[in-house]
Parts: sequence; structure tokens; C-alpha cells
Amino acid sequence: MKKTNQPRLWVAVIYLILLALAIPWYWPENDIRHIYGLPLWVISTLMILLTTSIFTAWVFLSSPEKDDC
Repeated sequence: MKKTNQPRLWVAVIYLILLALAIPWYWPENDIRHIYGLPLWVISTLMILLTTSIFTAWVFLSSPEKDDC
């Protein structure tokens, strides 16, 4: 079976979900919980950003290589 470089729609969907989770719009306005001096929503956003970075690296490294050089 021949591999092609077709766009993978599921990758875009995952990015949209991660973007929606990274923006702290869903946190209550009066939430005062802290971890290591940072509000809990900051920790959550940082974890989502780390997940996004790992996902981006995985997508890049798992894509088929093209040696056009």
C-alpha cells in the first residue's frame, strides 16, 4: 500500500481540543486554589501546553520522511 501525504483531520481536531483546554475560560472566577504559589488554572494551562508540545513532536516524528535533497 502506498503512503501519501494526505492531511490528517484528526490532528487538527486534537489541536482544537487542546487549544480549548489551554484557555482557562472554564475556571470559576473566584477559584483561589494554589499549588507551589501558582493558581491552579496556571498549572492546568502549563500541563496542557506541555501535552501540546509532546503531541506536536509525536506528529512531526511519526510523519513519513521525504528525502528530496
